[in-house]
Amino acid sequence: MADETDNFPSGPVVPGLQRADRRGPRLAFLVVTVLSGLALVWPIYPLAGGIRPYVLGLPFSFAWVVGWLVVMFVALVLLYRIDEFDDGTTD
Repeated sequence: MADETDNFPSGPVVPGLQRADRRGPRLAFLVVTVLSGLALVWPIYPLAGGIRPYVLGLPFSFAWVVGWLVVMFVALVLLYRIDEFDDGTTD
């Protein structure tokens, strides 16, 4: 049995982005995830880590990390609320 090359994807495959009706919320979540990840590593974090004021009693570097955790939590909640459960049926 010969392999058919038509079945191979032409670009990167991100699970869940194949269906056009679910692409928007999941793509937005992917962007927020990448941005929050970049905000917590070099070279972005040292820019925020050197600031000395306190935010709600926390050093700014700790408040920066907690803030991005809150952003990710909100993004996950929104994705959960927007994305419908897949019951296996197609319209």
